[in-house]
Amino acid sequence: NPRWALSSPQVMEGTPDRYFASFPYEGWMRQASLGYTRQVVGCGCDCYDGSTVVAENLPVYTAPIPHISESIVEPARYEVADAHRRWAFEGDEIKVFFPVSKTDLLLTEYGNQAALDRIIAGIRQIGDLDSLRLNGVEITGFASPEGREGFNVTLGKGRVESLRNYIRSRVPELSDDDFELINGEENWSGLRRLVAASDMPFRQEVLDIIDGETGDARKESLRRLEGGRPYAYMLRHFYPELRNASYIAVYFDVLRDFGADAINAANTAIRSGDYAYALSLLEHDREDSRTWNSRGVCCMMLEREDEAIEWFEKALTTDQASEARRNLEQLK
Repeated sequence: NPRWALSSPQVMEGTPDRYFASFPYEGWMRQASLGYTRQVVGCGCDCYDGSTVVAENLPVYTAPIPHISESIVEPARYEVADAHRRWAFEGDEIKVFFPVSKTDLLLTEYGNQAALDRIIAGIRQIGDLDSLRLNGVEITGFASPEGREGFNVTLGKGRVESLRNYIRSRVPELSDDDFELINGEENWSGLRRLVAASDMPFRQEVLDIIDGETGDARKESLRRLEGGRPYAYMLRHFYPELRNASYIAVYFDVLRDFGADAINAANTAIRSGDYAYALSLLEHDREDSRTWNSRGVCCMMLEREDEAIEWFEKALTTDQASEARRNLEQLK
């Protein structure tokens, strides 16, 4: 540490055995030691008469005690942290079935009521949580690929609209803008999936027709294949599952108050004594009044006292006024 000494115009005054002097505190004065050297003067020579240490390593600086409090999450400050996540239902996919060639939604048939209750419960659960926001309800409508293509397109459209109207009747706060209706037209992809997973007769020949042809020609080829036996098998085993409004999916956004997260992380760093790192965490928004007291604490502990006082005085107008006042009292 630097050594302090009297400057040339500075004089220590007092009795022969008691002396006083004062000088301003500087940052390096964490500890102090006091000693003196005796010289005999007036005898015509510089006579050294020894030195004495009066005290060693006396504490001069006492670190202030940081006063901080956790930041409360404020929904008004939420931002999207994870967008368009799919709500996980048991079994993952929700399907609602319709009668053949109909758009009538039968709640007492096909397990439709239970499926729709799960959809409604998921939508309401998202609405009940401040940290989640409904991103949309996606309904994809299909018809089984056994009728005329034009009719099937109209059928798929009517089914998704029927489902949307029912869900809105159960959750009236939703608007049409909360829904994405997808007319999947004829469900050839669903038919292919069922055929590929089966051990039906002439399985590969059926897959070749599905993959290689389109439109009404594809339907006609399936009907003629092996005298219609594979087609009859599919009508009995696969097509009933394809006569549905297909899949309903619910999407949501995850929301977070990034400011509160940063402040609480900074407060954790303050408690561990990492003040520079804590201050870096608070740089996301200097205008967020919730950061002002914690900023002041970091500056105070880093001995940037003028800055600390400025932040504490600003924080006196916030919900952390009590902590800021206690911190400020340690500096004044």
